[in-house]
Amino acid sequence: MPFTELITNASQFGQAVRLARKERGLSQRALAQRCGCSQRFISELERGKPTAELGKALGVLGELGLSIRIEGRVASRSGSEAVDRLRERVNSDLERAERRRTSLSDYLER
Repeated sequence: MPFTELITNASQFGQAVRLARKERGLSQRALAQRCGCSQRFISELERGKPTAELGKALGVLGELGLSIRIEGRVASRSGSEAVDRLRERVNSDLERAERRRTSLSDYLER
């Protein structure tokens, strides 16, 4: 049966991984073998290591049948301004990349 758990820190993430692993009757070593990572990584992940590699952590979740959903929160005024500045920066970077692509394309056509 699907469930939803609000995870707000690495420790809670680790607890969710440990619970799912135990519910499936897997040892840390067995889960590590299935995920292609080390038992040490599983142990550190379950203990809430905040610097765990995201790609590996997502692989562990997938092996356990879990997924992550990102939800936005209502931004504060300063948060909204930060998002606007970030959006402007991304758009500027995209425009610059497009100009470079066009310039390169023009050069190659010569």
